Amino acid sequence: ILLNPSIEDAAILLNYMEGHDYAIGIDSDGKMYRQDIAEENGEIEPYLIDDVIDIVCEWNYELILDAEAHRSDPKDFNDYNEYQSKYESLKADEKRLDRLFDKTSYGKELIEVATELADRVIAQLGNKELEKAAVTVAEGVREYSTGKRGR
Repeated sequence: ILLNPSIEDAAILLNYMEGHDYAIGIDSDGKMYRQDIAEENGEIEPYLIDDVIDIVCEWNYELILDAEAHRSDPKDFNDYNEYQSKYESLKADEKRLDRLFDKTSYGKELIEVATELADRVIAQLGNKELEKAAVTVAEGVREYSTGKRGR
């Protein structure tokens, strides 16, 4: 993928990676790698930009759920304000990350699957087969279990 993220997008990706104890680097051949920096001799593995974006989207989603849970049941007003601020920041990140995700191979695959599913549903709705259309949507969603994104 030829992505060309903005400075802000790159900073978001790098901050999430660092916050989860990973570093990203590029070798002399231009290949990207991820290193586990929590370990003294942390594992280094090839890692595509699509995978960086995907895992950061997943982490963002998990952090949003956590912030949402805490702001829904705060200890006090200060606790609420802290988690509300985190929640708003994470939601702002989510908008940028969603845009980046759409450019990945995973995002493009998701769009293809959704388009195919919508076409099948529309065809069945045209025949007034609502129950069959609902089954088609349910099966399509069940079949497309990506494991590629935390959504």
